[in-house]
Parts: sequence; structure tokens; C-alpha cells
Amino acid sequence: MQFTEIFNSSSSVILYRDGLSHEFYKGEEEYGRIISGWNELICRAVPMPAYGVSIDKLTREEMKKGEWVEFIFDGRCEINEMPFEKLLVKVEENYCGFNIIRYNSEGGYFGRCYYLQLKDGKNMSRFASAIGDISLN
Repeated sequence: MQFTEIFNSSSSVILYRDGLSHEFYKGEEEYGRIISGWNELICRAVPMPAYGVSIDKLTREEMKKGEWVEFIFDGRCEINEMPFEKLLVKVEENYCGFNIIRYNSEGGYFGRCYYLQLKDGKNMSRFASAIGDISLN
């Protein structure tokens, strides 16, 4: 499976916004909006070597601030010999490339990250706008 296609196999997506969160499940309208916006964002994105390494405690603290999106999978997945059960991304309008933080039950948000570089002058602004009005209630 291509890296940019793995997100379509998620079973749910959690939006985090300033310490609040809500999980949206496959089949729900909001899930569809998030996945559609995400696919548009990463269309033609290029996976690159990542220098980012996540430390669980620090990542959990950071998730209390700003907006984050987390893709949840039904089981353990692996890309480039790096396993995960969830993938987490910080949403920042001006990001043209970003770390994708792996979660696995053995260590939480710990270890090497993936990195996607957007193409064609894209940044996250359209995606941030698309999910910005989704209620977390």
C-alpha cells in the first residue's frame, strides 16, 4: 500500500482542538469531510526521510494546544518497517511539510516519525479551513 493511501483504511479519525476532542467513525459525514480534505491535501505529496522523533509525554502535552488530527486503524499497520496503530498530525495553516507521528501500544507516541512534503505550492490552509468548522460536541 502506498503511504498516501493508508489513511483511507482508517476506521475513525479524532480531531483535537485546544484540549477538546471528538472521534468520528467511518460512515459519518464528518469522517468523510476529514478524509476528503486530507486526500486533497496530500495528493502528490512526497514521503521524505524524517528527522523528527516523538517522545510520548511531550507529544501528549503538545496535543492540548492547537489543532491535531489522528487517524485510527483497526489493527497494527507498518510502513517502511515502522509499526503503528494510529497516526497523528499537527494542523498548521502554513505547513508545507509535516511530521506524521506514529502511535503503537508498546510505547505510545514514541519513536521515529514519517514526513510528507506537499507539492505544487500547497500548504495546510485549505485542510485547516475544511475541518475548522467541524463541531467537537
